[in-house]
Amino acid sequence: MTKDPINILLVDDQPAKLLSYEATLQSLGENLLKAGSAREALEQLLKKDIAIVLSDVCMPELDGFDLARMIRNHPRFEHTAIIFVSAVALTDPDRVKGYSCGAVDYVPVPIVPELLLAKVRVFADLFRKTRQLESLNAELERRVEERTAELTRANAELERRVEAGVSDFLASLSTRNSS
Repeated sequence: MTKDPINILLVDDQPAKLLSYEATLQSLGENLLKAGSAREALEQLLKKDIAIVLSDVCMPELDGFDLARMIRNHPRFEHTAIIFVSAVALTDPDRVKGYSCGAVDYVPVPIVPELLLAKVRVFADLFRKTRQLESLNAELERRVEERTAELTRANAELERRVEAGVSDFLASLSTRNSS
């Protein structure tokens, strides 16, 4: 089964970091989109179906936490995986803040390429499996609706036949009694 590439959005205000993320993740064969700010990221999100957002935490104007909150506040993106990248030594309260904003994981800097690849691959697979499950669910619902309609029609036909049979029976009884 061939897989259609999914969109992964890389967000960082430093172009060199974006290039390093891209170089690390290109072997996945996915569509890698880049944004140099949270605002650019939001524009990309509105234009495309994004499966994963890999975002720097520390950015000017809107930081990664703000971006994550904005993403999570939009119903279309409630299941988009957000992975934070942080060069700053994060404390447990920082991590809790990130998770409460909607992050699903953190990647520390310096990035270990194999670790980043593994994490992104897991979320890409999860995205695909979720989409497949949604598709199967929709198909199942369609089949249930079809079967329900068939049973409703069959039930109506059976009721019609029973009523006709009862009417015929009552008519024959009436004919016998009158003779």
